[in-house]
Amino acid sequence: MADLVFIVRPMPPASTLEGAFRIHVTTKDLESLGLKPGDLCQVSGKDGGCGVGIAWRSIDTPKNQPHPVKLTDTFRDAFGFKLGNQVTISKAGSEKVLAERVTIVDVSDNALSEQSKDDDIWKYRCGTLLGSVEAIASGVAFEAASRKGMKKRFLIEKVEPKAGDSPALFTFSDSTELVIKDEASPPTPLPPVIPQSLRISSEGIGGLTKQLEFLNKRLSRLIGELRGRRLPPQIRRNGGILLYGPEGTGKSLLLKRIAQAPWRNVLYVDQAMLGSTSSTSKTQSALRDIFGQALSTQPSLIVMDNLDIIAGSNDRDSLPSASLAPILAAELDKLKNTQVLVVAASNRPNDIDKSLRTPNRLRYEIEIPIPDLRARIAILKVLQHDSSAEAYALAERIGERTHGFVGHDLEALFENAQEHAVDRYISQLERERPQPNNAADSDATLVSAVDYAGDVETAAEEVLDIHITLADYEAALLEVRPSAMKEVFLETPKVHWRDIGGSHDMQAALSEVIDWPFKHSDVMEALNLTPQKGILFYGPPGCSKTLTAQAIATSSGLNFIAVKGAELTSMYVGESERAVREVFRKARAAAPSIIFFDEIDSIGSEREAGGSKGLNVLTTLLNEMDGIESLKGVLVLAATNKPDVLDPALLRPGRFDSLMYIGPPDEAARREIFRIRSRGVQLADVDIDSLARQTEGYSGAEVANICLEAGRRSARRYIRMKEEGVQFEGAPTVSQEDFEEAIGKAVKRITAEMVEGYVMWRDGMSR
Repeated sequence: MADLVFIVRPMPPASTLEGAFRIHVTTKDLESLGLKPGDLCQVSGKDGGCGVGIAWRSIDTPKNQPHPVKLTDTFRDAFGFKLGNQVTISKAGSEKVLAERVTIVDVSDNALSEQSKDDDIWKYRCGTLLGSVEAIASGVAFEAASRKGMKKRFLIEKVEPKAGDSPALFTFSDSTELVIKDEASPPTPLPPVIPQSLRISSEGIGGLTKQLEFLNKRLSRLIGELRGRRLPPQIRRNGGILLYGPEGTGKSLLLKRIAQAPWRNVLYVDQAMLGSTSSTSKTQSALRDIFGQALSTQPSLIVMDNLDIIAGSNDRDSLPSASLAPILAAELDKLKNTQVLVVAASNRPNDIDKSLRTPNRLRYEIEIPIPDLRARIAILKVLQHDSSAEAYALAERIGERTHGFVGHDLEALFENAQEHAVDRYISQLERERPQPNNAADSDATLVSAVDYAGDVETAAEEVLDIHITLADYEAALLEVRPSAMKEVFLETPKVHWRDIGGSHDMQAALSEVIDWPFKHSDVMEALNLTPQKGILFYGPPGCSKTLTAQAIATSSGLNFIAVKGAELTSMYVGESERAVREVFRKARAAAPSIIFFDEIDSIGSEREAGGSKGLNVLTTLLNEMDGIESLKGVLVLAATNKPDVLDPALLRPGRFDSLMYIGPPDEAARREIFRIRSRGVQLADVDIDSLARQTEGYSGAEVANICLEAGRRSARRYIRMKEEGVQFEGAPTVSQEDFEEAIGKAVKRITAEMVEGYVMWRDGMSR
């Protein structure tokens, strides 16, 4: 029989070595390979990589994935396997061997290592941990914790057996000698060998392909390696790298992955460590020591997260920042032509001292932006740990609906969806659990409960295979908002075009503005068409201007920020301008998004000659819509009953490109409004065509109110009948008489002169 080919799949990550070397395959595949759980087996990759593990029965079988093998992160890292690799599995010819001597290295952060030098305590902790697991191997890292909760990370550098050949897996017992070696101590100096390759693994990172390619290129330049040949010294540039972007986009994740490359030393500079010293001179001395250690153990890495806090601008109120920026600049100047790389990150790059952002110091600046559609789909695929077609389709559907979500938001969304999936699974178990019928079954129920508890205890050792559905994501989307929108306490509108009578023409016209930039961007680029920035709805009160804006937000699925113009006005100097800038800042961060200004005439009125009434607020609005900073991915909608008072600068192309008049509904639209407002109501011989003719000149809001008033009149009649004891069959109905009486009492507030004024203004603007 031909060898079975397995596809490497992930196991949930773990921080300990428990089960780290287990090879999880299905029961059927175990039988085909002639293996039993606990047997040692050899895993060989078709593209390289070979390791020995422990055969184990996989609890769940991924759908549409023939012959999957689940490997832990520890096993993949130790033996060079990646997700998706094709491997073969066979029974190993060797057995686990008792280790005589194990050498481990303390690879914790320097600051953490200095907090405790008691090797005996850590030797006891590490020995207990290694003795409790089923296997160990060299090149594997693990964490140990003290009784006070302090954690340190160790690397198994070398495992020496008692005699014979060195197998891949060992066991640890009380007779095994454990040696702890501190990287900073001189007894066993660091090997002089320079890594042949420095690379960052893309495994588990989605949506940052370009950034990873650039970082890997810089690492290859740092050690002068190019396809097996050394580069000339003048080309080996070690300019520092600054990662910047909004919070939650993956900067810290990239820093962590860079630190996991095979450096000889990784050192960290953070504000907490430097601020722990009592004087500025000690802080500067600690910083110089870090750079000195990096130079003495090349190639090495220095990581600085939140650089804006460590070395902010001199005009910021930060005591350590004012003194650390010059010291950092001087230390960075010493790194020229060395193999020391400095990588920093910040979500406020403009707050970093300018002296550091120069070609000789932080030479390369890499933006980590808010993920676009493709990046969101890639992140969701990574989070799901499932490569089936159903999971990919689900990731694509959710990716299309998560505009403005950063990596942390998508992770929270996935975790919430998992919670809903678990709740659904538990509810199903409760429904399937047998229930007692009567008191006589109490003994049987007790036995059943004991059996059930035993089943639960057995099942607790198994890892549930939770399948997340679209419904789980739907529920999670109601709970998680984009980070940029968390301060905007606004419910997404639930108004659809079908709820607005006579909106067909408006919907068709607006689809060009909303859909084209996202669905037909290739056509727009070919014809050099730029997306419209703003649309102004104007017309008499009650003619669905606000409903139209809400329907746009609902149908497009974009992030929606609604602001009443009057809410932005403040009696304090500068507050209104700041509020306008903040609205646009949030919209840019959550792009693609929509800003809706209701009653825009309150902040966009024409500037008075010789006066300054509202000048600053209007100027701010003009600059935000079409100023120096681009308004990419943001559509501005506005509504007003007073278009004639708006400043002409607002109405030019580039700001409000389209001016859409929404007037009183015509007869067909009124007929549709009557039908919409009568959904689910029993009508008794009502002539809707007649009602539509009788309401000529009424606004949409007034027609909707007529329907409400007719319903109230019917309710009064039926309630009076109930109080008098009169019996009636069926549901209450609304009659033609109810509608006509409501029309007779309705007040038509839109006059012919008012409509004529809007038409004249429209004709004047169109000339």
